[in-house]
Amino acid sequence: MLRKPWKDFTNLTSQSFVTDLVPAAKNVAPEDLCDMAEYRKAERMSSCGGHDPIRTLVAYAQNELIYDETDRIIPVEFAVYATIPRQRRVNKFGLSYRRDAKLWLHKTLADIVVGAAVHLHQTQSWTTTLYDGLRTIDGAYKLYLHAHDSDMESRLLSLPGQSAHNKGMAVDSMMSDAMGREIDMGGHFDHLDMSTNGRTYGGDNISDLAKKCRLIREAAFLRSAFLQGLLIAPLRNEFWDDRLPENREDLWRVLDSAARSIGLTLLSPEDEKLRRENRKAFCEKWERWSYADFLARWAETFRGHESALEKMLGVTSPPLKEKPEFYHGNYNPIYDSS
Repeated sequence: MLRKPWKDFTNLTSQSFVTDLVPAAKNVAPEDLCDMAEYRKAERMSSCGGHDPIRTLVAYAQNELIYDETDRIIPVEFAVYATIPRQRRVNKFGLSYRRDAKLWLHKTLADIVVGAAVHLHQTQSWTTTLYDGLRTIDGAYKLYLHAHDSDMESRLLSLPGQSAHNKGMAVDSMMSDAMGREIDMGGHFDHLDMSTNGRTYGGDNISDLAKKCRLIREAAFLRSAFLQGLLIAPLRNEFWDDRLPENREDLWRVLDSAARSIGLTLLSPEDEKLRRENRKAFCEKWERWSYADFLARWAETFRGHESALEKMLGVTSPPLKEKPEFYHGNYNPIYDSS
């Protein structure tokens, strides 16, 4: 697959902002970015009995870490690393960030991540490892050059400028137990088999335990967002990716995630077929919502399930008032120079 030149990705701005919330997409201010190795560290450790529930490991800033046979991450010599299959490497692409890169997130998402990690440690004794957050356009372009054609075709990797990562508003994470073993989620971060990575996958190629663990982590992020008066729309086709919705067209994804967390299915088989084969019809039914429409659909979907919602997510409804910071489309992507 021919790669586009760098000039095609310079000066990109968001065109998907919500026009009646912001007049134009905003630039992310430096003070809005948080170094996740230190952000609210004392507070998160105090909440977990002196244990830090968050670990940062910037995946694309190294090329020596692999998964061993027990799913622990270990370093190996480069000569050995070169012989290791991609699926056993933490970094499936290539060295694309500076080796001293920090893991940055926009504060809105950073607060959601802290809340989710604390909850997962308090309830499951899991530690959350953050592998990628802010992916500047420059870093995204290097990943794009390193990617295999199959990565682009399967949509494992987005084009520079097309991801919430480019604004620090998406995070890739996995969880481990007290022994440092990765929790079974049916694949590692950046798992190469996209056929099993979806949050709706119900086949036999991953274990029932993995399916349960995926739901536990998904519910934790939703719970954290809602309890802080925020929204999150987990990426549907990658169980390790949690992000802010892009705009109102993603509100159905918030609803879909909440339904899944309590064992409901939002989209019927006919809706799923529409989504695959007739995007225009699907958009008319599911993506042309106002925020008031979203709240109405929420009430309709969860009528009679309020106690299950409160038990799993800590709330019975999402924020009643829409805010500009809900949506990553309201912000421009970030370049190294900015």
